Amino acid sequence: MEIDELLHTPINRLGFSTGFCKICASMNFTTLLDVTSISPEELINKEGFNYTWLGELSGYLDKKGLLHLLQRP
Repeated sequence: MEIDELLHTPINRLGFSTGFCKICASMNFTTLLDVTSISPEELINKEGFNYTWLGELSGYLDKKGLLHLLQRP
């Protein structure tokens, strides 16, 4: 899957845990593009954010070689 396609695929179709998907929904994230298009500060301050969620996201992006997408846009 190409990067653009991956970023636009619904999060619940990417193999994340149910808990991760629920937290994304509570933060109004439907795709990885939604998550990576805001600053790290905005992400940390979103209601529903927690570090377990961030760990799952970071691990996924790292495996895909895309961890840099969490840096400041």
